[in-house]
Amino acid sequence: MKLDKDIGISLGFLAGTTFGSGVAFLFRLQSYGVMGSVAIFGMIGAFAGLFIAKYGLRMNR
Repeated sequence: MKLDKDIGISLGFLAGTTFGSGVAFLFRLQSYGVMGSVAIFGMIGAFAGLFIAKYGLRMNR
């Protein structure tokens, strides 16, 4: 399976939002804190996934 931009962004966003939700749960944040945490970590994850898909290890060139 080739890791392209779309898959990298999708997997990064999924991982980021899951991590952000976990952080919000551990810190017992309320509604706005949860939305902010999930949004910020989701964007960071999407950018990280895009970076890895573009410059990271290439599978099946």
